Amino acid sequence: MPNRQRPVPAWYGVLTERRGGPLAPRRAASRLSAYVYGNILVLAAVVLATSSTIDEGHAPLIVLGTGVTTYIAHVFADLLAHANVPEAHEEEHGGELSREQVRGLAFDELRDAVPIMSSAVWPAIALTLGYHEFIPTEAAQLIAGAIVVARIASVPIVTERVRGNRLDARMVGAGLVAAVVAAVIVLLKTLIGH
Repeated sequence: MPNRQRPVPAWYGVLTERRGGPLAPRRAASRLSAYVYGNILVLAAVVLATSSTIDEGHAPLIVLGTGVTTYIAHVFADLLAHANVPEAHEEEHGGELSREQVRGLAFDELRDAVPIMSSAVWPAIALTLGYHEFIPTEAAQLIAGAIVVARIASVPIVTERVRGNRLDARMVGAGLVAAVVAAVIVLLKTLIGH
């Protein structure tokens, strides 16, 4: 009996394939690190929000500020590290780097850290909806937390996307476990804190 592969759903490629193809391993690791790091710090900012910080409009600013300042600190640290250990890139590129290569590496660092900032945008929007009373304060915090939890659950998808690999059920399961733990933390904080 021939081994038949099941057809791949159309949405699978959209979620798992990058337009520019897979990233180099160093860049994939850097991008994934920024994605995870940003989500963890934004989740912490969302968890620390209170009814009063949401009602006063401070919570969305704190979440956005967390994203922006973490991005700046991350890029600064990476650029400083690479400037002080240039041989790390020289070994990778087979010799001393040209000025254009150094600029390209700096641009890569800026680009690869963007997931830190993007992790803050939608949670801040949810908290802003609570501030403007479009949704109740508790709901705003739960939605903001759920957004970050969903992003944490998507780590396997992001990993495979930047690496150019197919998704594995075990990896998706690990992402869901991490998301459940994060969701429980957000739910407990919201219920206890309000």
